[in-house]
Amino acid sequence: MRLPENIKYGTGDKPPLAVLLILALQQMSFLGVYLVISPLFARKLGLDHEQSLQLISATLIASGFGVVLQSLRLFGIGSGYFCPLQATSSTFSGLLLVKANSGLSAVFGMVAIVGLAQMVFALIFQRVRGVFTVQVAGLAVLLIGLGLGYYGIKLIFEVEVGITLEQKGFLCLLTLGTMITFNVWSSGHLRLFSAFLGLMIGFIASCYMNVIPEVEWDVFYKADLFYVPRPMNIGWSLDQSAILPAIFTGLFLALHGFGALVAAQRFNNADWKRPDLQLVKQGILAEGITNLINSFLNGLPLTSSGGAVSLAASTGCTSRYLAYWLAAIMFVLAFMPKAIVLWQILPLSVMGAALIFLASFTALSGLQVMASRLLDSRKTLTLGIGLILGVSYEPIMLLLNENSPDVLNNFLLSGVSLGVVSAVILSAVFQIKNHTRDQRSFDPVQSSMSDVVLFLEQQGARWGARPEIIGRAEYAAWQAFEVLTEYGLIDAQNDNDDKIHIKTLFNEFTFTVILSYRGSLLTLATECPSHEKMLNDEQAVMQMAGYLLYRLADKVRTRYDGNHCELHLIFND
Repeated sequence: MRLPENIKYGTGDKPPLAVLLILALQQMSFLGVYLVISPLFARKLGLDHEQSLQLISATLIASGFGVVLQSLRLFGIGSGYFCPLQATSSTFSGLLLVKANSGLSAVFGMVAIVGLAQMVFALIFQRVRGVFTVQVAGLAVLLIGLGLGYYGIKLIFEVEVGITLEQKGFLCLLTLGTMITFNVWSSGHLRLFSAFLGLMIGFIASCYMNVIPEVEWDVFYKADLFYVPRPMNIGWSLDQSAILPAIFTGLFLALHGFGALVAAQRFNNADWKRPDLQLVKQGILAEGITNLINSFLNGLPLTSSGGAVSLAASTGCTSRYLAYWLAAIMFVLAFMPKAIVLWQILPLSVMGAALIFLASFTALSGLQVMASRLLDSRKTLTLGIGLILGVSYEPIMLLLNENSPDVLNNFLLSGVSLGVVSAVILSAVFQIKNHTRDQRSFDPVQSSMSDVVLFLEQQGARWGARPEIIGRAEYAAWQAFEVLTEYGLIDAQNDNDDKIHIKTLFNEFTFTVILSYRGSLLTLATECPSHEKMLNDEQAVMQMAGYLLYRLADKVRTRYDGNHCELHLIFND
């Protein structure tokens, strides 16, 4: 695995201790925006002060446990990548529905079912790899990036007490400009800390401009310095009515985790070609186990953070050792409510700028993944409809919210879930009559290179092969076509025997072109014939042709079944 140029410390690298600590604080400063989700949900549930602290602390402890479990990759659990977990407001609708029907304690029983559902879907994803294609993975990453950017824009333009639109604009430009400056025009450790420096300068400027309301400072001053969380302090129970919403929520979180884990793979490998669904399965299993434990701690459901993965990639450090320091900070914060509140008073325009910065890396990475493969009409429709529905999530929900059943509301949890679920369904439907092999006959005299090229391009687009693989296959197939016709290897006994039949086979790892004909086998050579042999041996020209084909394809073999000769050209995708 070759590291991309922008990554200074890869997954297995161990940065200096001081660098790890500052990078962990940088990650926490970004994930701090999601700390707002816990108190927001606590207000929706009507929790008292003690219960709110329990919810926030439990979610932090589970997040710290989850990021370590994700990075360790022990006993088939965990992806081995740095991939922090976060809470998301997209799960609120299902949790609130369960609370209304079954009471507060059933909310946390539902979190356990969500974790179990994630683990089940993790196993399913690996078994239907024909549906979860490279393009669907790219769409998931793209939608995560667009979602981050959209949420960032909303934060910037959201009305805040005590701050004008001009001040918000200035803070946004200052924060984003600082991040861009250190990321693009600096080198060494300053580039690693570009996001952290941007947030710090934005926060200092906010204090200097006196735009943070006194009310928020009062909350900070009055917050407890120390708090000991108690598992199951709020309650825990299972209810049958929570099963269906939990399954839908588990599917959404599994799909979101799928996109974030694919992004982590993509960011860590310059030669990335396809998602490793075994590692995706292990990563989602880690999420499911974390949520299972989180339910007994009385925390909120968690999923992999695409933004945190993008932050690590954008600053050049994706080391798994970063997970341990981030977990340590999360554990400490779980016992210090005053420190939690400090992150919550950061102006929304500063956090919005950070999200836009990270969204740029994530969205473009997803777009590159989607564009790395050839597209036919089936895949174009799959990705196009999925993308349109994903970015249209809010207007769709605005129309459906008042008239749709609760089951549908729980299914349409976010733009990522809506877009990816739509793409997965269409990908499965388009498997109908999408055969994994096809064959066409060519006249050696009348057929041209463009006929062969067009056929192979159509097959490559149907199966989503990489353009460079199809380009190599086109050139090699035509060279073989010319060798067979020009050197008289085709033996025509009647009008139907002088055809060259070209068949294509494609699986996850190889693209194979098979030329079938009646006649003589082509002699393959693994070594180039010498100059003397070329001058004195008539068969040396054929050996040279066989040697060139051997070099053009990754593997070449011949076969004779007593009736037809076959030439197999195999290309590793």
